Amino acid sequence: MIPIANAFDLIVLRCLSEDGGGNAAAVARRLGRSRPYVRTRLVTLAETGYVRTHGSKPRSQSYELTPTGAAVARRVDSMADA
Repeated sequence: MIPIANAFDLIVLRCLSEDGGGNAAAVARRLGRSRPYVRTRLVTLAETGYVRTHGSKPRSQSYELTPTGAAVARRVDSMADA
C-alpha cells in the first residue's frame, strides 16, 4: 500500500465513506474546494488503489472506496472520535 502523503486525501476518503461515493463536483461542493483540485486528488487516490472509478469520461466519472480506502476512512473516523 502506498502511504497517503496529502492530508486532504484523508478528508476526501472520509467524505466518500459518508456519502457512499460520488463524482468530483459533488465532493468539491461538500468540501468547499474546486472541482479540478478534488478531481486531481481523486485521480491520485485511484492510481494508488484507495478509490475506484466508474464511467469512461473524466467529467462523468464517479468514485467509490476500495476495501483499502474504506479501511483508511474508518481509521480516520476512529481517530476523529478519540
